[in-house]
Order: sequence, then C-alpha cells, then structure tokens
Amino acid sequence: MKSISFVSNMVVEPVGKMLEGAYEIEYRDLDSIVSTLSGRVESDYLVILLESRFFYEFYPDEASLQRVEFLHELIEGFRERNEAKVILSNIFDSFAFIESGLSQENIRALTEINLSIEKIKTGVSDVEICDLYSLGLRFGFDRLYNQRNRFLFQAPFTRKGAAEVALEIERAIARISRKRKKVLLLDGDNTLWGGIVGEDGIYGVACDENYPGIAYKRFQLYLAALRRSGLVLALVSKNNEEDLIELFEKRDMPLSMSDFVSWRIDWRPKSLNISEIASELNLGIESFLFIDDNPFEIEEVKNALPEIDTLLFDKENPLAMIERLSAVEGVCAHMVTEEDRNKSEQYRSEKRRAEVFGKSADMESFIKSLGIEILWWENEHSQLARISQLLNKTNQFNLTTKRYTQAEVEKMMREHTVLSFRVKDRFGDMGIVGVMILKDCFIDTFLLSCRVLGRGIEERIMDVAIERCGTSLRALYIPSQKNSQVENLYERLGFELLSVGEDGSKEYRFVSKKANRDYMSLKEGE
Repeated sequence: MKSISFVSNMVVEPVGKMLEGAYEIEYRDLDSIVSTLSGRVESDYLVILLESRFFYEFYPDEASLQRVEFLHELIEGFRERNEAKVILSNIFDSFAFIESGLSQENIRALTEINLSIEKIKTGVSDVEICDLYSLGLRFGFDRLYNQRNRFLFQAPFTRKGAAEVALEIERAIARISRKRKKVLLLDGDNTLWGGIVGEDGIYGVACDENYPGIAYKRFQLYLAALRRSGLVLALVSKNNEEDLIELFEKRDMPLSMSDFVSWRIDWRPKSLNISEIASELNLGIESFLFIDDNPFEIEEVKNALPEIDTLLFDKENPLAMIERLSAVEGVCAHMVTEEDRNKSEQYRSEKRRAEVFGKSADMESFIKSLGIEILWWENEHSQLARISQLLNKTNQFNLTTKRYTQAEVEKMMREHTVLSFRVKDRFGDMGIVGVMILKDCFIDTFLLSCRVLGRGIEERIMDVAIERCGTSLRALYIPSQKNSQVENLYERLGFELLSVGEDGSKEYRFVSKKANRDYMSLKEGE
C-alpha cells in the first residue's frame, strides 16, 4: 500500500480520513511545513495543503509572492534529499464582502500567487498541483469552507469540502504516477455531434451554438485541447465514409478530418478497425480509450479487446461528458512535453515513411534515403520530464525495464551519466526518443521509443558509449513480458555474453563493433 504524509498550516485529518484504506496516512505537526521540507520524508507522497494564511494574513500583499519564492526554495531543497512525490495545493479565498474594486484587486493578486505556485511544479521534478482554486470556483467558497471553524479550530473544510479535496488529491496522484493514454478512439454519431448523419443529413446533426449542439461543440473543443496536449485522435464510425468527409468539409466544427491521425469509416466490427489502427500506429491496445454512445459497440469492443478502456458517451446528458472524460485515469497529463505537442504530426510523418518504404528496393536503401540525424545530450536538465516519461512508458525496446521517477533521474544526473537522443529525418523531427543511463561504464538503462525501431538507430547511438568506454563497456539485459525483441540485441551490437542468470538476465561486455551506421549523422546537441 502506498503512503501519504500530510503537512499543512490547517487541520487536515478530515481530508486524510477520506483516504484511509487506500493509503497509509501520516500527519505531520500543524504548521511544520518549513521543518518538514527541510528534512526527510519516507512516504511515497508528501501532500502539502496550504491555507491562504501561509501567504498573507487577511488580504494579499507585496510579501505574498516572496512567500511563494521561499516555498519554491524549500521544495527545491526537499527534492535534493527526498524521492517522495509532492502534491502541492494552490489556494482559494473569498473577497466577496469588501468593496468591489478592492475585491477585484485581491482576486488578481490571488491569481498571481497561484500562477507562481504553478511555476514550482514546472521548476521542480515530481511535483503536482492539488487545485483548491478550481474546486472553489466550481463549488463556491461557502460549500467548501466553514469560516467559523476556519478561525476557531484551524479546520476550514466543510464535510463536502473535505471529500472534494480528498478526490482532488487522488486525481493529482493519478496524474503524477500513472501512464497517460496515447489514443482517443471516437465514434461520430451522437458522440462528436448530436444525431445520425445517415438519417438527419450533414446539416441536420447538432454541433452549433444551440442546445444540444453547444454541448457537442464544447466536447469537440475539449478534444482539440487534449490533442494539443499530446493525445492522438482517431475516428471509428459505422457510416458511409463520403458522408463523414463531406460533413467535416461543409460544417464549421472545432475538429476537422486533419485532426485525426487515422480513421476507419465503414460497417465492419469496430474491434477489427481498432486492431488495425493499433497495428498502423504500432501501439498497444492498453494505451487506447474508446468512446461511443452505443452500449452494444462498447461491449463488442470490450469482449474482443479486453485490454482496452472504454467510456460510454451519455447522449442524454452530453454536457457532462467533458467532466466524465477528464476523470478517466490517464487522460489528463502531469506535464506536457514538446514531444507531446507534436505527437499527431509525428504519427503523420510515420505514415509518410511507411509509404516511401513500400516503394523502396530494400530496407537498407530505405534507411539511407531517410537522411537520419541523431543529436545527443549528457545530463540535460531541460529534458527531465521527457526522459522520465520514456523511462516509465517504454516497454518493447527497453533492455532492463527499470522505472525511475523524475527525482531519481535528477539524482542520477548529478551522480552518473544520463544520455538523451533526438532523431530527425527528411520527414520530420521525432523528438527525444532514446535514453541511456551509464553508471561508470555500465549500461544501467538503454531504451528507444517504438516509433524509431527497425532503422538501426540503436547501433549508431551505441557509438557514444563505445567512444567513452571502449572494451570497458558492460551491459545487462533483464527479460520482461514485452521486451523479448531485444533479447539478443547486445550480441548484434558486438558484445560478448559473460553470464546468464536464473531469471534469464544476461551480462555482457563490449568486444568490437559489428555494423557501421556512419551514414547517420551523430553529434552532440547544443
């Protein structure tokens, strides 16, 4: 069972009790935020719940932002000594009972404080925000807070408030700890728009400024935002393809056909189409979320593809679907990287590569025609989020499948060598797609994203380690359920097998190169 330590300048036991049973709970002394962040915490998560009095007495002032800076410095120091993930709250407050102009001034100041707290998340690894501010906007101050208890007992939350804060903590933990989905598979009729194209016609379906069309328009806008944050959209609809293409061309909707990296619009079982899309994108079914308004289609897909997650679209209450989708585990991101923002374009580039490969005489000619460029960095802190992301989601081309938190990677950058690799070719920039962790001259971790496999890139990347260590280079392969394709990789790269463990693990040392990929550009990044 995972463990949580609470520290706060208010009484938080009512919140913690809501999480008992799911987590082991520890409460630090009231008002011990500074001493806690200055010491050691052995729990998996440190939850810091902040009441506005941490930053100001009654109203925000000039010293409030200085207090945020002080908190930032404390959390930076905490990260150097601790591996516990930090769930840090922002703050909510009510200024409803003061003169209007002053109220607006205080609201602006409160917003600035919360934006500065958000910067702590982006500036320190393994920090996620517990969004008390959004809870306050959603439910209202009086439903979340009891002013009398706030000042009399330092216990500000109502029963409703404590329950909602506990749920928000769980959502924050899920964002920081769990893998994100990669693909949203979407039905069309009564999911992206209200109505059925084949019956209502392209101008009869609802996606406009009137109800229920406004609900579907808002849902499409949310999908577009998720796409920009790194989720890939695919369309799976039982329809005539020409009807849907005409709909997207002639109706003014937030999404267009170009927003979908793949689609299957026909009358075949949706499970078959989803399997084809998974194969086309080279992704596991478990990374997909399928959304449909028809319970039959949901059950058909779940029965055929038990690994997939599904969400039934409630066409009777379409306005609720943004909240329901955002609550699905793996939809919202902890951190959005540059690679995430370019994800859809990267898959389109891969489709263009596949088309060229189909016309090539052989694999080697195809690889040489790509004009591959590889850039590498050593201990590049600006890439921490992406490196951590790859370490925790890459399965197939991963020689040891060791999972490290962002804080652990940061520590290894101080003590060892963390190499990151970016790959480009004539079709586009694939971003940071490889990681190698060297402890002295031992390869602790070596992985590549599945989207660059089959091009010999691993052979060229290995040259960086070989140039550093020569025949002193050692390596390890640890078998997993998903990495059998790299079981004999080190033999192919010129390593000699030294031993085989009872669990199938293999130890190696480098002897000599077996392949030459010098036609791939390899240089250190700036």
